Amino acid sequence: MAIVAGLVFGLAASVVSIDGTALVDFFVQYNRAVDAGLYWQLITSIFVVIPFSSGIPLGVVDVLFNAFAVVWLDGLLSHAFFREWDYYAVFMISGLAGNVASLLSGPEVVSFGASGGIFGLLAGAIAQDYAVERRVDYYLLAWFLAVFLFSSFLLPSVDWLAHLGGAVCGLAAGYYIGASRGSESL
Repeated sequence: MAIVAGLVFGLAASVVSIDGTALVDFFVQYNRAVDAGLYWQLITSIFVVIPFSSGIPLGVVDVLFNAFAVVWLDGLLSHAFFREWDYYAVFMISGLAGNVASLLSGPEVVSFGASGGIFGLLAGAIAQDYAVERRVDYYLLAWFLAVFLFSSFLLPSVDWLAHLGGAVCGLAAGYYIGASRGSESL
């Protein structure tokens, strides 16, 4: 629930301003600003959204989708695949990895949202299941691929590099967690 609270904070920061500058502008990842040393945006941008982009409420759609995904994943993955600490660690490092991958998009790109962490959790669950059981859960893999392809390439203005970076990091983290536990029960 801490992640959902962070997403709600991010939406609130989108509508509050200081001296005419939206509070969210201090927390969203502006690649040019990160290149200039504002590294905290690599973390804070996981929890904030820009409510309107190109005149449409993409940020609102993004926060609603991410909040739904986090609540759903929390119920699905937090006990079946991850211990509590592992769950939050995979989310955060995958979100960070997604934001670092987003830097490859160029200096003019603006990025925000929890999608890198969400894809990291999903990919991590697939990899952890493989590391422990030596089998692939094809239903979870198919669901992951469908959501990844739809959200990364069919929706406008989506940072697919953040999704990919989060997923790759999640695969590595999930496999590491699963391999270090073996067949030990959660």
